[in-house]
Amino acid sequence: MPHRPYRLRVNDWSALEDLYLRFADDPGWPHEARARRAWEHLVQTWQVGAWLGDAQVAVADHGGEPVGFAAVTLALDEPQLGRAMEVGTFVAPAHRGRGANEVLKIWSTQAAVRLGAAWLTACIPVRNARARRAFVKVFPGAEVYENPESAGPWREYLKRRAFAAGEPVRLYVVHLSNFSHPR
Repeated sequence: MPHRPYRLRVNDWSALEDLYLRFADDPGWPHEARARRAWEHLVQTWQVGAWLGDAQVAVADHGGEPVGFAAVTLALDEPQLGRAMEVGTFVAPAHRGRGANEVLKIWSTQAAVRLGAAWLTACIPVRNARARRAFVKVFPGAEVYENPESAGPWREYLKRRAFAAGEPVRLYVVHLSNFSHPR
């Protein structure tokens, strides 16, 4: 199927709210943000991060309807690694496999660079095969860590993220200076 054109709206909190209202019950929606109160807290965190220069959120729009989002937030900022931003995404079921994920992931690399990052990370639950495939499709050279003991300098970060998720996660790490995309 040909890729559909997607327009991105950065830090459009109203479009993000519309997306939540339409898709919070979808199995692909971030499970920790399904409850209304949890979602509102997460959006407030992103809004503060955007104000501080540590976060950006893009909402993918198709035909005037929000169909997905990417949130880029500060993962860590340490002397030995530099600044790393984490990306989390959601794409509406009807738009999966049609280019929205790629548009959002490419935007996330650009946003991370604008925010001063050398790294882009994603923590994806081990059970979420669809999200893993979607990430690796855009970032085939990403480093992958599942065991904190073998995660080198990412060890503590992976431990914190797995604890926060309440389930096993894989950490995907992309060095932004090594990333290039043909578009």
